[in-house]
Amino acid sequence: MKYVSHLDMNRYIPRLVKVAKVPAKYTEGFNRHLCLTFALPLSLGTESDYDMFDIKIMDDNYTDEMVADALRKNAAEGIEIISAGPIKMNATELKFAEHTVVFKDEDKELLCDLEKFLNGNVILATKKGKKGKVTEVNVAEHIKSIKTDLNDDTLTVKVILPAGNTGNLNPVLLVNAYCEAGNRRPQSVSFYRDMLFTENMEIFA
Repeated sequence: MKYVSHLDMNRYIPRLVKVAKVPAKYTEGFNRHLCLTFALPLSLGTESDYDMFDIKIMDDNYTDEMVADALRKNAAEGIEIISAGPIKMNATELKFAEHTVVFKDEDKELLCDLEKFLNGNVILATKKGKKGKVTEVNVAEHIKSIKTDLNDDTLTVKVILPAGNTGNLNPVLLVNAYCEAGNRRPQSVSFYRDMLFTENMEIFA
């Protein structure tokens, strides 16, 4: 499921809502489509335990529990509907995301070097913007917090990075920075998005 793109999820959710017969709001006109907003797009190849999308229910008698239950029963394997409820925060309040990045390699010396690199003051990586503009960014300056745990052939990194419309950094930049510095890429890298936060580190909901 982590290889399903955000664009495909934008196509899938309206189908899920339709199949589940949830009385959601659609746009007016000839080519009607579901009024749907994702809090934060999920990058290709990343798993998430805390993702959300907004839809508007047009029937006041259709409860949050009914919405969650209908979607849960019809969701594809790999998509878990945890709960449904009223919108509490504006999308502009989303400022940070917590990620877990798991590196695996038989060469423990490489993982030790990588751990030291990620805890340094300079992590330079090239970032490509939506219009194709490439800029160099020091990821270290934007890290809210980072914790590393090296155990045998596995390096687990917990990192909180800027997220949202005003600024968004992908943890893939950490891997790119290490490789661009002339180092070998670890044999295996897995990405997980754990949680979304506001400026004050409240859970975004």
